Formats: sequence, C-alpha cells, structure tokens
Amino acid sequence: MAQRYAALMGALVADAASMGTHWIYSPERIKQLMDMPHFPFIEPDAKHYEGVDGYYAHDKLTVGELTAYGEWLALYIRLLGHADTETHSIQQHILEYFGPGGEFIGYIDSPTKALLLTLFSLSPEDWPEDSGCDDDQNPALCAIPALVSLKMSSERLEQEIERIVGITHQNETAVACSKAFACALNEALRSRRMDPVLNVLKVKSPEAIREKIEQVRLLSGGVNDLGHVLALVNQACHLADSLPMAAWILQNSESYTEAVINNILVSGDTCGRGILVGALAGACYGFGNEKGIPISWVTTLQCGEALAEDIEALLKVSSR
Repeated sequence: MAQRYAALMGALVADAASMGTHWIYSPERIKQLMDMPHFPFIEPDAKHYEGVDGYYAHDKLTVGELTAYGEWLALYIRLLGHADTETHSIQQHILEYFGPGGEFIGYIDSPTKALLLTLFSLSPEDWPEDSGCDDDQNPALCAIPALVSLKMSSERLEQEIERIVGITHQNETAVACSKAFACALNEALRSRRMDPVLNVLKVKSPEAIREKIEQVRLLSGGVNDLGHVLALVNQACHLADSLPMAAWILQNSESYTEAVINNILVSGDTCGRGILVGALAGACYGFGNEKGIPISWVTTLQCGEALAEDIEALLKVSSR
C-alpha cells in the first residue's frame, strides 16, 4: 500500500512542483529560474515567459496548487474511491467540477473543453459513454495512477482504461499509451527498479513510440544530453513525444527529486509529463531518505491533507 500511495502522491507533487515553469519552452530560461528561493515551487509569473517560446496559463494559481493535470488525477482519486463509478455518474461529476460554476479555477485544456461541450449539448440521458474527442495529448494519462492503485486483474484494468480514458479521449494512441503507462506503473510497484519499468514502457507502447524510446535510451557518453534528445523528440504535449522524453528523464535520474527537476529542465509540458514521471519515480523511490519524495515537497501541496485522505480512501477500496 505504501508504494501505491507514493505513486499517487508522487504524481500530484510532480504536477504542483512543475506548475510555476509549466509551458516555458526554453531550458535556458528555466536554468535561470533555478536560483529562485524554494525552486521548483515558484509562483507563476508572466515575466518568466517573456522573450522565450511559452504560454502563461496559470495566472490564477499560487505555489503548491495543482494544474488541470493534477486536478484530473485528484478527481479520479476521489471518484474511484467511492462505490458509484458508473460512466454517467463520472461524467456528471466532471461537469460539476470543471464546468461553469464548478470548483475548478484555471486553464481548461482542449480535450476537457471538448468533453464539456459534448455534455452541455445533450441531455444527461443521451450522454454517450465514449464521450471523448480524438486527442493524443498528455491529459489521457491522468486517470492511470488511480486505476492502477485499485489492483485489478490485467484484463479488467485494460477494460477500465478503455472505459475511463474513453470518457475524455477517443484516440487509439491515447488509449494505447495509457495502457503502456499502466503496465509500467505496475512493474514499478512490483520491482521498484527503473530499468525494468522503462523496458515495460517501451515494449507496451505503440511501435513508433517504442522506437523513439529505444533511440533515446541508447544515447550515451557525449551525445546523452538534452540537445541530442530534442533532435529525436520534443517537449510538447503529444504522447508520441512525452513517453520517450519521460523515459530519457527517468533513465538519467537516480532519485525522485532528480527526476522531477530533470523533467522541469527539459521545459515544455512539464506538468503533463509530471503525471508519468512523478508516478513512476514515486513508486520506485518511495518517500523520504536521499532518493524518495521529499516530505517538505508533500507539505508544500495546498489541500495536501485532503488529498492524502482521498488517497487513503481509494487504497482502502482496493484492499477490500
């Protein structure tokens, strides 16, 4: 149970830690920001985005808050920790949370916008279970740490991934990458060793992504740096790039802290990759000591106690 807790909290902490630099597409700019007090937990500031490629999306957030990626995972943790997990019930909760008048405040990504429009345009009794849009970006991964924590059989887990991810994403790459992430996370919970985890991620990924993961993992010596990685994959939101980039980050990190910092230094969609990097690193390295999730980072999370209670409730469901 402790490792599953670490996987869930690891993903949430990685998202919050990356928020202040999210969508700055400049490793050089982020290196400049590393000297700020309490880095990586820095206030989002429009000045940090000036003069470089980037998109300033989190002007309404403060240090320790989650982006939409983390909020999606937190919502799945709450919903899957209760008895009623029917698709229409989940859709209703999504609409109430992310829709107008809901609790969520902040940037709404493209697949969430498309889902909200679909749900708004129909009566609840007409909502399709496959309500997602044709999108191959990182939000597809947000449910996976919560689903894996329920300790289902492989067949049942695949079915649930198709159902839950299908609410937001009707896209073959999104579903396949979600399944690959789930398999890798299960391996992390089993072995707590990064090399077999990345082998599973590679083998289970779609062929084109598998080849990219192989390419970045073969980099060594003087060519094993971000410049050479960026010749193969980029820092944007699409899964075909994010899975190989996450594999390179994790292979070249020896602790949870190092993995999260390296993910931020890559720049770009740091929070989207953070769900993947944070969950796998959290499962492998656990909490505390020199390699695990720093307790000071956990306590920096806003609403951290509520998130911890929701995680505990989810894990109790899985142990029944």
